[in-house]
Amino acid sequence: MRGWTLALLLVFPLISGVAFAHEPDTFTVIVREDSHSPVEVNLVVNDTVQYYNVDNRANITHEIGLDLNGDDDFDDANEFSSGVLHSECDWDNDSDCRVAWIFAINDTALVGNYILSDLLSDGSEIEVRLNIAADDHSNSAPTIGECFGDCEEDESETKMKRSSQTDLQKGLMLAGLMMFGGASALFVAALMQRA
Repeated sequence: MRGWTLALLLVFPLISGVAFAHEPDTFTVIVREDSHSPVEVNLVVNDTVQYYNVDNRANITHEIGLDLNGDDDFDDANEFSSGVLHSECDWDNDSDCRVAWIFAINDTALVGNYILSDLLSDGSEIEVRLNIAADDHSNSAPTIGECFGDCEEDESETKMKRSSQTDLQKGLMLAGLMMFGGASALFVAALMQRA
């Protein structure tokens, strides 16, 4: 039984395949008196953006959000917001007070380019740009009529092609093959032991 378990543990990484995907990132935008830094953020689905308020003017708050119909609130369908952001909070007396908005982009429905509004409590407004792209890992197939595989035009071309695999990928593939060989040897040994 131990032999089977060990063999499965060694073979499982090969069966599951090797995938390279976008690692989720977190971006921080500093909310200042009259601007944001950076002014525009480019994200991919599964990233997070944090808007952190450092505007410490007395009695000035910020509220950042998407106002689709221009009515100066974020309460309508498909709108969203940070809620009121203060420059500092007394959490002992106001546990709902916030200085930052952490917006996790975890829905593909959010893919698009947005111009958000930062509505300040003094009546002014700052434009905030947020661009969200899909986390796309698909390999594009050739279009109809395009050559795929062995084509006459490719034979006339004698350029050297460079491998797109990195040394790390090659090393992982070699390690996987070695693990497969070891698992195969353990499997055969376990079968011979039973006989």
